Amino acid sequence: MATDIEHPRQLTRAEVPAEDTWDLTTIYPDDATWETEAARVPEETAVIAAWRGRLGESAEGLRDALDALMRLHLTVERVRVYATLRHHEDMANPTSLARYERSASIGIAVAAATAFFDPELLAIDPTRFAELAADTALTPYRHLLGDVERRRPHTRSIEVEEVLAQQSDVARGASEAFGALDNADLEYGVVGNDLGEPVVLTKGSHAVLLRSKNRGVRRASQEAFIAPYLAHRHTLAALYAASVRGDVFTAKVRGFASARDAALFANAIPGTVYDTLIATVREARPLIARYLDLRRRVLGLRELEVFDLQVPLSPQPEMRYAYRPATEMVLRGLKPLGGEYTADLGSGFANRWVDVLETKGKRSGAYSWGVYGSPPVILMNWNGTIGDVFTLAHEAGHAMHTYYADRAQPYHDAQYPIFLAEIASTVNETLMNWRLVADMPPDDALGRFALLNRFADTFFGTVVRQTMFAEFEERAHARVEAGTPLTLEILDTLYGDLYADYTPGVRVDDSVRINWGRIPHFYRAFYVYQYATGMSAAISLAAAVRDEGETARQRLLNLLRAGGSDYPLNLLSAAGVDLSTPAPIRAGLAEFERTIAAMEAVEASGALKG
Repeated sequence: MATDIEHPRQLTRAEVPAEDTWDLTTIYPDDATWETEAARVPEETAVIAAWRGRLGESAEGLRDALDALMRLHLTVERVRVYATLRHHEDMANPTSLARYERSASIGIAVAAATAFFDPELLAIDPTRFAELAADTALTPYRHLLGDVERRRPHTRSIEVEEVLAQQSDVARGASEAFGALDNADLEYGVVGNDLGEPVVLTKGSHAVLLRSKNRGVRRASQEAFIAPYLAHRHTLAALYAASVRGDVFTAKVRGFASARDAALFANAIPGTVYDTLIATVREARPLIARYLDLRRRVLGLRELEVFDLQVPLSPQPEMRYAYRPATEMVLRGLKPLGGEYTADLGSGFANRWVDVLETKGKRSGAYSWGVYGSPPVILMNWNGTIGDVFTLAHEAGHAMHTYYADRAQPYHDAQYPIFLAEIASTVNETLMNWRLVADMPPDDALGRFALLNRFADTFFGTVVRQTMFAEFEERAHARVEAGTPLTLEILDTLYGDLYADYTPGVRVDDSVRINWGRIPHFYRAFYVYQYATGMSAAISLAAAVRDEGETARQRLLNLLRAGGSDYPLNLLSAAGVDLSTPAPIRAGLAEFERTIAAMEAVEASGALKG
């Protein structure tokens, strides 16, 4: 069911029906049980400490030590995830904040207490270590032990590893301060909607207002939204600079040539993958300019502004979708993934995997997370746009990846990296878009145009914009590594220049230049490039499922079930995608070009004016 877009009042948590909230009792039945398990962590940690100095005695002993370590990691994961999810329900709630801070301290203490593990393993004579790793008692840990050996050049002494584990408590300060400022302290004021009615501006309502056909509404929302960031620009610069310095410090201590190398090493991703992404997207600048000029023409503007990039181009009024009918749309769109997949996902929707509505103090955005052995959960901030429907499909991809990996793999091999996660989620979006386009009546040019427009906007936002972010992070870190301080002026100039390169034809002003200061992912360095590689790989995988059928579907499902049992590029290669070459990026850009051409054909037909 769809209705004209509205701007609902922001609810408090207490006003939301239980069926629209996630069910965290699958992790702990209540907060008291969390307290009990949190209090038991030191006891479990002591079990690991008792193995100190004994890891090389025998394969059987090492197996017992690893089993105990995995049990401890799972306990800490439950403690951390539950506390974080409760904190994200209302980030201004002092009880939840205290629980979250306690969980962070628990995690840091455990990391420090177990920091001896890898250095002690690597202190074992390499020949003896190879003998242990080859023993059948350790077969379940073969990939884990192989990865320990791979990390040998960057693992420090036990004493240094313990200090680094403790230093992480300090290192998170910039990220935590930014999160508190961005999610709890900043207020954006009140602006008018299309009807002239006052709307309390939040991240969620701003996203809706940027889709208004009234340019004055979009402009007012953008000016009000960016004002707090401009007002706090010096604080934001200090926070981000501190975060980058922390990244550089850790990389140097571990013997990496750069912070980027350190980040990519975690998943065995060569730097050429990062470089190829940037170079290939930069080569597509004429295509990007073509897309943006099409947007300018359809909107009837002399020049695009930053607040003109999200408004739908179809003259049809944008519709609002209720959450539950939207879940049915998602399930229909994912039928190519098979009956088992859609049945499992439908059961998840029915059993409160999703925290649906935007509420006061709730963390912004959307994500999927979970704990091994419990169903995954999804955070949404539902405003009812078609974008929300696709976001639900996206996060469902993450959830199902977790669900299948947890069922197929032991705990230590189920944890898949973000590099793979963004592929599963974007396959869902791509398949759903193709299904909706295919179901569109042949004479509904405007409806088809609207879906093509959504895909083009998503590709631009995911591949082009995130590649720009990736180059920004690389250049910002390189400056610090070269001894150049990251001042506000440098950050503004760097971001503004890159924006002009990647978004040709859009006016760059101070409201654009400060945008580096409101990107939370920048506090998790060299993370965002994986959105771009993920969408590119996903388009290739989705096309294979569409064109080849069952064989390709099984390759994809095997990828999901594999979790983190091998390195990402190896698992992707088995699924039929080679990201060591520019081919998947170019395939994604080719799909982008086909979409633009189809949109231009509708424009040329005059249907947009009819």
